[in-house]
Amino acid sequence: MNKKVILIGTGIAACAIAGLVFATKLPATGLLFNHILAVGTHSGEINAHAHVTVPGQEEEGWSAQVETEGATDFHTTDTAWVQGGTTHWHTHPGILLLTLAADSGPIDWYDSNCQKTVYKAGDSWTEGTSLHDVVVSDPAGAHFLVTYILAKGQPRRIDQEPPACAKGTFLDQP
Repeated sequence: MNKKVILIGTGIAACAIAGLVFATKLPATGLLFNHILAVGTHSGEINAHAHVTVPGQEEEGWSAQVETEGATDFHTTDTAWVQGGTTHWHTHPGILLLTLAADSGPIDWYDSNCQKTVYKAGDSWTEGTSLHDVVVSDPAGAHFLVTYILAKGQPRRIDQEPPACAKGTFLDQP
């Protein structure tokens, strides 16, 4: 057999296997794009605090803090989903800061008790290590900007089985 034919056949087989592996590990349905805008690591602990005086709230004001132990990875992504898309049930090994972009339709966010929260364009929220699923039911789709704060080297998400409350419903998808 011609060496060229063997090399081409081997290359095609390798691509097919790689495609199957990638396809079986793709955790979401309806993902339009998932652009990784930036990835960075802070090698030490983080202990950042802020306090701002807010007019009309001089005594209380506004405050925030971020504290970590050990090296931390930051990932910033720009992600879009089509109508009917779902993240499937998953958790995160860290904290996420999310915003639905101005061009986004609303999304349905489900917690581990299958309780729904609706977020719309311009809404921001946080996610932690709790089990959840996101369903995109609006024809406009959904467009997220997300910053992940993770222990160094951890994945951005961990796929999970649906909770008991999802069994027999449209949320019953691993």
